[in-house]
Amino acid sequence: MATLEETDFDVIVLGTGLPESITAGALARAGKKVLHIDSSELYGGNWSVYDIKNMLKWVEHCSSHASEHPINNDSETTIQYTSNYLSNYRNVTVHVGKDQQEEEISVEDLDKALSSEFLDSIAPDASSKQTLAKMLKKSRSYNLDLTPKLLSCKSELVEVLIRSGVGRYLEFKGVDEMCLFQNGKLERVPSSKEDVFNNQAISLIDKRKLMRFLTYAVDYQEKPEMIEGYADKPYKQFLEDKFKISDQLQDAIIYGIAIADAQVDTRTALERTQTFIKSMGRFTKGGYLCPLYGGASEIAQAFCRVCAVFGGIYILNQQLASFTMEDDRCTGIVTQDGQKFNCQWIISGLDYLNKQWLPNKDEYESWVSRAVIVSDKPLVSLEEEALCYSVFPPGSAAGNQDAPIYVIHQSAETMACPKGEYVTYLWKVGDGDASTELQSAVDLLVPEDGHIKLSVFYQQRCRQVDLDSQNWHLPANVIPCSDPNGSLDFNAASNEATAAFFKCVPPDTPFMPAQEEQETVEDDY
Repeated sequence: MATLEETDFDVIVLGTGLPESITAGALARAGKKVLHIDSSELYGGNWSVYDIKNMLKWVEHCSSHASEHPINNDSETTIQYTSNYLSNYRNVTVHVGKDQQEEEISVEDLDKALSSEFLDSIAPDASSKQTLAKMLKKSRSYNLDLTPKLLSCKSELVEVLIRSGVGRYLEFKGVDEMCLFQNGKLERVPSSKEDVFNNQAISLIDKRKLMRFLTYAVDYQEKPEMIEGYADKPYKQFLEDKFKISDQLQDAIIYGIAIADAQVDTRTALERTQTFIKSMGRFTKGGYLCPLYGGASEIAQAFCRVCAVFGGIYILNQQLASFTMEDDRCTGIVTQDGQKFNCQWIISGLDYLNKQWLPNKDEYESWVSRAVIVSDKPLVSLEEEALCYSVFPPGSAAGNQDAPIYVIHQSAETMACPKGEYVTYLWKVGDGDASTELQSAVDLLVPEDGHIKLSVFYQQRCRQVDLDSQNWHLPANVIPCSDPNGSLDFNAASNEATAAFFKCVPPDTPFMPAQEEQETVEDDY
């Protein structure tokens, strides 16, 4: 890269994941001088969105890393981003389906895009090579998300996007449907008064019970006597004792509306239920929005743009060598080509930090099993272009006994893929490899006339930062940012970014305030 004349900054941000990017934009908006660096060629880090070509390159990179020996860091100031990043993924596999179209195209360019050994391992026959060649031909029409999530219509992040004007850089589509896998198929979960009365699968008596509960949940704080003695008890018990709600409707409320599990306490679950109910109808019928062109990565880039508008400097694909230290503080960074940058604060994704600064793995590390499926038919029996999320509750026919499987169904309507194709994301939280359970869920959803064009399975590491309870050894001015977690929404990342912001500024500094009319916003940065 060309040498920067400016070497002194208030804040250096390492990584373009969602919490890092929100914080970078907010700090630049507050007048801080920000240098934002990512050692990857693309935005997003562990929150990345890939086209087909880059997704396959990512799989190949992860697969080759699995056979490498870990690198030992002798110095706590050393930065080894690439090896740290790749260690976040394990059991990464890809399968290309057989071609279902009569037209054939040349496959000569496949060897230019992928190594011959990797190509033969994922597409061993002529038919699957045809499928791959056709997908690569329109590679940029795909936006495949490594960490798919939805945006709650009543979340603080939505308020920030509206208030600050950052939302003008983004497009969304409403998620109007949610389903639960019951009785061998996906069934709609009633999420509004209209849904309750139109749902033919629910008896009249159960409809009345459900409406009574939903009416209570909207303003449950006004009737504290209802929750007395149940606040810390399982939500399932509360629903059964207080509202006589049947098992199937309990599952719909717990897994579909509260987005929780069977162990969730009543206090927490009621808060989530209320948030969902109040989210409905704000922008769309449902309670969630889906960012077009990819989720967190697209939102992150919007905040990166704000940072640049307010003077932030961005450098992608910049390899870093080390941190510079003075006493117990980090004074800056050194790039691999020898440039030195100084700062007061470092905000960093975990992959840039030396392992000597981090807690033991069992203190803050867990795993999420994920699958990305591209098919020629939708894996949900609603309207053909329906955008919805689904849940396989524990004990389902997919074989998931200990935790739910979450599913997001997307199509060309969300710019996830070309028209006539469909993208389905599945994931399950848990340290063990759940690829067999995810594959079983896919098999249960694929229609008789449907075919899988591409499937990618992987486990993603999920490290969550809690500086108050974990054994960290960080310099005093280094603020770490968590990996994406296994939740459906962006709330944890948004809250973490806000907390990081206020560590770097006076407490009365506005966080992403409303944009003044005279401020101009540029299209490019």
